[in-house]
Amino acid sequence: MHPRLRLWLVGALGAALGLTVATGIAQESYFVTRVLALAILWIVAEWINGARPEAWLLAGVLLGYIVGNRGFAQFNLSSDLPLLPAEAVLLVTLPALGARLALRQGRAFFRDGLNYALLAWMVLGAARLPVDLARHGFFAARDFAMVYYAAFFFLGQACAGHALSVRLLQRTLTVAFVVLPAVALVEQQAPDFFSSHFTVHGVPVIFHKNDLLAAYLAAGFLWLWTRWEKHRHWAWLVAAAASLLMLGTTASSRAALAALAGVTVMWLIARRWRIAAAQLVMVGTAVCVVLFAAALSNRSLRQTPVYATYEHAVSIFDLTGTGTYTNQESGDPGDNNRFRLTWWRAVITDTAAQNPLFGLGFGYDLAARFLVDYDLLLAEDFNTRSPHSMLVSVLGRMGAVGLALWLAVAAGMARLTARCFQQVNLDALGLVNIAWVLWISACFGVVLEVPMGAVVFWTVLGLANQSLGEMRLEDPVPVADLHPAAPADEVPATL
Repeated sequence: MHPRLRLWLVGALGAALGLTVATGIAQESYFVTRVLALAILWIVAEWINGARPEAWLLAGVLLGYIVGNRGFAQFNLSSDLPLLPAEAVLLVTLPALGARLALRQGRAFFRDGLNYALLAWMVLGAARLPVDLARHGFFAARDFAMVYYAAFFFLGQACAGHALSVRLLQRTLTVAFVVLPAVALVEQQAPDFFSSHFTVHGVPVIFHKNDLLAAYLAAGFLWLWTRWEKHRHWAWLVAAAASLLMLGTTASSRAALAALAGVTVMWLIARRWRIAAAQLVMVGTAVCVVLFAAALSNRSLRQTPVYATYEHAVSIFDLTGTGTYTNQESGDPGDNNRFRLTWWRAVITDTAAQNPLFGLGFGYDLAARFLVDYDLLLAEDFNTRSPHSMLVSVLGRMGAVGLALWLAVAAGMARLTARCFQQVNLDALGLVNIAWVLWISACFGVVLEVPMGAVVFWTVLGLANQSLGEMRLEDPVPVADLHPAAPADEVPATL
């Protein structure tokens, strides 16, 4: 092409884009402007040869969902294209990933049990979606989100093959988990602070779902503990203690406490006892301080946060829901247990009666029978679609076959965890610990059916799985701790 013609074409294109952007801004429509800005930032990120653009987008949603949680999840990036953050990132990154795979700049799928089990689970869900869409329409698409969020696993694996992208994502997790206890404390002491001072178009930037806040505080403790194990600096212990102690003050901590206990048992099975000793020291010190303060103020022990945490822990084993709970902050966990067990029994009964192998499908109302059994037919404000357990949701939506594949994914996670301990890979161990906290919490709450938990879970699991692979890096720069025996000058510094 003649240089002058090329110059004219570029100038004409630039002028057209400028007019389009100016017109949109004048009409208060910013869709084209945002797309153009994203394209420019993407080109710059590729040009400077740092972390990949898709890693920056993943870092943004990780930080948003951990620190901002439900508030961040409500953002519509554009009124012209009503997509929530998770769906917007998938819309941009999946085509980019496809282009990288075509150019052989990375890999997103590996031949291991976890990848095969997850792919089979997603294929099963996708296979029945067309039938469910014809029956239930929008509700089927919404319920199918618990399957398509798993695409973040493959995005995480692809990013884990690029050392600078891994460094960015690890630092993002560190920043998020260091900041989270302070955010939780502000929310607890001044509930209206963020909704009054940190809003965008009337939507609060930070607004937490209590059970997810507790899960992330537990996950934060484990991630920050692995930072201490790696760097042996006292600041990491302080940050980890802040997460652990704030967990004890949250309103819905039961699932997170069970998850933290389960992961701690994994460490003990691997003969790593320091983490349990540290928890005992941190919690014991906090209990002594609270008891001393209660004694000075003549306050009843039963009305302290320590006793509320104790009642939450005890209520986990109150399956019949007949226990007595006296602390005002405890609520009525016994009734909550009956609520869950009644719903789970109703879903299992319906699935076994109608389609035990492949489930009731996406869009099917899993609450219909439960509302009758629990006498909630007149509750007009009841709109929850998940039975508060990922295991029961998978069984209800995808049947025994889907549940078996989901448990195969968990088996792949267990094998990955064992390899992390064997290889003493603290980065991968911290990541898989986060995944386990969310997985166990999802057995007792709505965690992996919503983007606030699912995006983080699948991304960190993909990062952890890829980081243990042999000869998987596409870059000459190695990922930290991939091989513990690597020379110190070859390992990039990570938080």
